[in-house]
Amino acid sequence: MKKFLSLYLFNSAILFTIYYFNILYISSIQTDLTAYLLSIILPDNLIKSHEIFIDSRYSLIIERACNGLIAYFMLLASIISFSSPIKNKIVWITLGYIIINIINTFRIWLIIKFVLKDKNYFYLAHDIIGNILLILTSLLIFILFIKNRYNSIKKGKL
Repeated sequence: MKKFLSLYLFNSAILFTIYYFNILYISSIQTDLTAYLLSIILPDNLIKSHEIFIDSRYSLIIERACNGLIAYFMLLASIISFSSPIKNKIVWITLGYIIINIINTFRIWLIIKFVLKDKNYFYLAHDIIGNILLILTSLLIFILFIKNRYNSIKKGKL
């Protein structure tokens, strides 16, 4: 447990440095991907580039903090730090990335639906429901990763 926590803190520091300083433009690329995924599911008149138009005077901007990388990096640091074969880690890292992108797109879509009803719902939808949804998704994926790892050990597949 002590080794996991040390590795988790070390890996988190590296990943959040990459996020914060936008090293290799990872954060920008992910933000562009998030905007693109939203453009697929939203009507054309509602989104343009990274801006979502609620009405003529109010819009939501998809920024770096909206791209789901914080939740993904929490998951990534956890999986990398946990004792497991590299193949298993790669599968769960990839699966986690896909799931978090889907959930993040749904989260932003949900925020838009709330705000279209009433602009005062932004805080509730974004800061409470949306962030809890992403954090719980990341946590659930990690729990499934651990459960899968222990089931493999029980079956003799180290």
